Amino acid sequence: MVQNEAVSPVEDAAVLKALFRQSPTGLLILDKDLRILRVSLSRPVLPEASLERVRGRRLTDVYALSAPGEVEAMLAGVLESGMPAQGWLVGVRRKDVPGPEYLFSLSASRLESPRARVLGVLAELLDVTEREKVSARVRIFGSVRKRVGQTSRWPLTPRCASTTPAATPASTPSP
Repeated sequence: MVQNEAVSPVEDAAVLKALFRQSPTGLLILDKDLRILRVSLSRPVLPEASLERVRGRRLTDVYALSAPGEVEAMLAGVLESGMPAQGWLVGVRRKDVPGPEYLFSLSASRLESPRARVLGVLAELLDVTEREKVSARVRIFGSVRKRVGQTSRWPLTPRCASTTPAATPASTPSP
């Protein structure tokens, strides 16, 4: 579709509805006061809150964030400047649901009307919990390999084999 092509309000509504139903990422639309207007966080790790319970509330009222002040300042900066923010790593969990914190990559863009009137902010949350766990394990193994290699006069294989179980998560036993 050409960017300047006229789109009917019905088509706009259908696109928005499909986006919120089918997007693999979490989506939030925030108003100019950074209050939630619409939310779609259907990831199983962060169950979607009912829109009626969260509409009109700030993101930090609904979700426990690892850096709430920094996230709100970033969103306010996006709203004010129009410059998008991408890939902020933030820990998130629902405040009203006990459970672990999950890591999300948060990106935000200012929403504007066709006449450039500021409407609010679109925030996108991508679950990167597993990616970050793998990255941490790789860093641990690299550190162990480097330290063992620098301090050992003995063959490395037995020493590395003895540290591997402590640095790896439990897995299913091999046959």
